[in-house]
Amino acid sequence: MTPTIWYEGRTSLDLLFGGSWAWIGLRSGDGLNRLHSDLLVALDRLFIELRWSGVRRVALSGGGWMTGLGHHFSAGADLHEVGLLDAVSAEPFSRRGQRVMAHLLWPGWRSLTLISGVAMGGGCDLALHGQERWVVAADAAGNRGLRLAHPAAKHGILTGFGGTVRLQEVLGREGADRLFRGFETWTEQSALAFGAAHRSIAPGGAGEAVRGWLIGLPPR
Repeated sequence: MTPTIWYEGRTSLDLLFGGSWAWIGLRSGDGLNRLHSDLLVALDRLFIELRWSGVRRVALSGGGWMTGLGHHFSAGADLHEVGLLDAVSAEPFSRRGQRVMAHLLWPGWRSLTLISGVAMGGGCDLALHGQERWVVAADAAGNRGLRLAHPAAKHGILTGFGGTVRLQEVLGREGADRLFRGFETWTEQSALAFGAAHRSIAPGGAGEAVRGWLIGLPPR
């Protein structure tokens, strides 16, 4: 199956739909898949449509993993857009992000985030809101590995997408402090050790593993 373009923008959404399951791929020209306001609105709408259509398993990843090799998950919110927010516009921006995160935690389906390459700030929030979370390992040469981080406080930003709550739920206080206050950048090994990820997948087998999960096959 070939993904279709569901939304085209600065960061676009590719979609594979199988009736009871769906895969969503984030795709952008620079590969960093930033969470612009218009993308958050599109993701919110897409998740609502999928819920009403009867989808019971949904996977979210960087584009490319269902057709070959992908790379980054998401570098988070566009800091240029964030820098223009004021006390009035910041609230709706945060609520857009919170709505998207809440969809991933909806108890009516199982959600999977396939975390790869850069997953920072709002991208880290998005990755950790998956009910199941897999990380793509580095390649045989040790390149293209995970860089999971939440450096928002370095920029004087308090995340508005729910990361301060979700990080503690997933990682516990120690892990959340290490990411959010200690500004650590986690590799695949750290993510597995602290519970940010449940499973590691080799790059060449990522697409097949996600497709198997979507149709309910037991993991190999």
